[in-house]
Amino acid sequence: MRKHIARPALAAALGGALLLTACSGAAPDPQGAAFEPTDTIRATIDIPATFNPAVGMSLPDFVLARMSFDTLVRKDDTGVVPGLAASWEATPNSATFTLREGASCSDGTPITPTIVKNSLDAFAQSGGTIVPQTFGSQTPTITADDAANTVTIDLEQPWAYLLQGLTSATTGIVCPAGLADPEGLAAGSVEGAESGPYVQTAAEPGVRYRYELREDYELWPEWSSEIAGEPAKKLEFVVSPDTSATSNLVLDGQLDIAKIMPESMDRFEGQSGYEVAKFLFSDFTLIFNEREGSPFTDPELRKAVAQVIDRDEFNTVAMQGLGEVGTTLSNSSAQCVTGEDLGIVPSDPAAAAKVLDGVKIRLVAPLVVGTNGAGNVYLQEALRAAGADVTLDNVDVGTWISTVYTQPGDWDLTVFADLNTLGTLASPVGMYIGPGILEGGANVGGGQPEGVEALYTEARATQDEDARCALLQEAAEKIVAGSHGTPLITDTYLYAQRPGFRVSMLGGSLDDHIFRITGE
Repeated sequence: MRKHIARPALAAALGGALLLTACSGAAPDPQGAAFEPTDTIRATIDIPATFNPAVGMSLPDFVLARMSFDTLVRKDDTGVVPGLAASWEATPNSATFTLREGASCSDGTPITPTIVKNSLDAFAQSGGTIVPQTFGSQTPTITADDAANTVTIDLEQPWAYLLQGLTSATTGIVCPAGLADPEGLAAGSVEGAESGPYVQTAAEPGVRYRYELREDYELWPEWSSEIAGEPAKKLEFVVSPDTSATSNLVLDGQLDIAKIMPESMDRFEGQSGYEVAKFLFSDFTLIFNEREGSPFTDPELRKAVAQVIDRDEFNTVAMQGLGEVGTTLSNSSAQCVTGEDLGIVPSDPAAAAKVLDGVKIRLVAPLVVGTNGAGNVYLQEALRAAGADVTLDNVDVGTWISTVYTQPGDWDLTVFADLNTLGTLASPVGMYIGPGILEGGANVGGGQPEGVEALYTEARATQDEDARCALLQEAAEKIVAGSHGTPLITDTYLYAQRPGFRVSMLGGSLDDHIFRITGE
């Protein structure tokens, strides 16, 4: 039976109790290193905004959606593998999925093609930020054949990344009980909404979220290689905003898997059995607001901002050098990225100062860009050194999303933290063309770089991957050279793991964190 959300005062008190040891300044208990048999994994998470997978916008939304809602397909190191679908036939315009036998909702309702169709229709119409990437900025036609056990997705325009898009956690299948109660779904309070392995049993907002494994669940993805360890019967996600405290909680055995920052890595060196897993993660890119009222309708001002930046220094400040300096709009693990600089504007602060002196700039950026947003502060100071008058809003992820996506008149420049769940250069290129975000499109900055939309349109219809990549590389180069977007770095996601616990992210699937108990 699902438990209801605790009152905030009680939640805060419970959170304080958990963090007492970490905040007291006491040395970690060396006994925390020993693994003791357990069926529970305790991990960290940032505060989620919603439990409705379709409208998830940030990493905690995606991670928790993955716990409860299965997708048709998943990624692993060999490519796309079966999730709810046993097999499929796909072209750039269409994909037909045959469902696996025996899938059910958490209330026992069998998962039929009609249930999958209804969920994907709701996703396509949700206005979620990942919808354009999934279907190539168009509305799909989805049909179900319950007799044949198939679901077919048809697209009017070709989109070579449809199959990859459907691996995203936001496409997780919501069962009828959840679709019937959207508000309850967003709050995580609908019994029977889940199609995946875990059911949320308790939520203390801003403190912790508890999940339990369904006793009847058997349809784990068909990964191409064995995932070490066993799924936990219970998962507890704890909000732990202090990175020093988080490290202590892992070292003394109060947490099993936790996100840490680079400056905490040395805490785990020489600690027997502890590991720090490293994953290339979010692509940080400067995006300029090119709408009327922003100074960055002027291309010379955009170029000057790009000239101010020393990306190696930014990497040092934000990630202590552990990030990957950007060569284009995606990192080296993404399809179509060669590692060669595509249009990067060379650093030239002296030239920039001649243009930026006295220019007022409103910079809004998420705190995830280095500890407490250290990378954002670096950008502010670099621009100030060039004479610009810079106001920095260094804000939590939820506030950043709200500002950039719903208040385009309130910012001029942003550090865009892109979780490229598609894993291809096509994804960020699509954020610079077409309708703006308030018009239902994916265009964040509101500009229209010359020639980019034509290249993108041609690329999406090109089946040969090499030819398609060449078109996308040319499009990305135009975006970067025109300073519509300026690559910074890709950060490295660091997971500290206590002995006996492991987390995996397969095939570059940034929203698919697989937690396991290994016992050693």
